[in-house]
Amino acid sequence: MSRLIPILVVIAMAACTTYKTWTEAGDSEEEGVVSLSYEYRRFESPQVDERAGISMARDRCKDWGYRDAQRKGEDRACKDGMESDCSKWQVTRHYRCLDGPKK
Repeated sequence: MSRLIPILVVIAMAACTTYKTWTEAGDSEEEGVVSLSYEYRRFESPQVDERAGISMARDRCKDWGYRDAQRKGEDRACKDGMESDCSKWQVTRHYRCLDGPKK
């Protein structure tokens, strides 16, 4: 029984859903690209508000004179440790501004 307790603790931690918010990770007005990111730890199961991300990207694009934004891609990088044994990850999502600057 004593060997079962650590296993149950790990399983419980692995199922831990955490809600993450998008933060600005960089952008390029010249290229019309907005990047947003969030970080999570090894045993977290991150959940993000997809609508909030696209809304933030659209707002930035509109500030630059573009009409809309569309998801372009996503990267995940280890921020603490190695890929095979990472304790902290960063997810960065890229959005492309659409329809050119308003004139």
